Amino acid sequence: MIKSMTGFGQAAAQSKFGKLKVEIRTLNNRFFDITDKFPEQLYIFEDRVRNTIKRSVKRGKVNINVIYDERIKKEDRIAIDEKIAKRYHGELNKLKKLLKLQGEIRLENMLSCPGLVGYKMEEKEENVLWPLLKKAIEGALDKLVQDRIREGEILGKDLKKRVKNIETALVSIKSRAVINLEQYKTRLAKRVKDLSNGKELDKARLETEVAIFAKNCDIQEEIVRIKSHTKSFRTCLQSNGEIGKKLDFIAQELHREINTIGSKASDFKISQAVIQVKSEIEKIREQVKNIE
Repeated sequence: MIKSMTGFGQAAAQSKFGKLKVEIRTLNNRFFDITDKFPEQLYIFEDRVRNTIKRSVKRGKVNINVIYDERIKKEDRIAIDEKIAKRYHGELNKLKKLLKLQGEIRLENMLSCPGLVGYKMEEKEENVLWPLLKKAIEGALDKLVQDRIREGEILGKDLKKRVKNIETALVSIKSRAVINLEQYKTRLAKRVKDLSNGKELDKARLETEVAIFAKNCDIQEEIVRIKSHTKSFRTCLQSNGEIGKKLDFIAQELHREINTIGSKASDFKISQAVIQVKSEIEKIREQVKNIE
């Protein structure tokens, strides 16, 4: 099953503590990369959120946005970290003595210290919110995955069509290679005859020259390897999991083989077919960048 790396999904859930809305967008990326945006009081779930997403998304740039319309006012659960407060006060006193500063350390001097003032979530609230958040994330992921599968099906059809075009062009290249060899033999015999005032070229010598030409222009191995690569490509398209990188590798191998054929070609029609195949391969390589 082919999955695109591009997709979108959203879902919502609510409880007595408030309403949660989750939006997940994914884009192309060589690796798995996630960027999240949470309300401050939900950051305690960050690791659990990432692990939940990783089970459904293996590759791509993931953007998750969580919107929390809470019913509990923040001021109702303001918390002061007493240990941090004592530590700050002690360190500020040391600094005061070190720099020989005058005056007292006041509360307003400490309020801006990171971590001193926070919003404490009650245990019962945490126990309710995580299942709620997980439900919303999984709902958004379900829609995201379906979106990626739909686009993946479109990509798959396009890729199969381009592989078919390559195979058709390859048949033309193979048949043209045989014709080209016969034409070379005819042209060589005629040229020698013209240059030698009608004298025929020795048959053994002609066959030797044709054999050398055939060896230098032999593309049979490249044709066999391209057939093998297109077969592997089709098989991979039917596979599950992360196939994007493998498809890209096969496309690189196809490009390498057709380049070799192009460098050996001495026939205009073969060169035209090579250009056509290269064009299809380039389009394939662009498309597989979108596949997970």
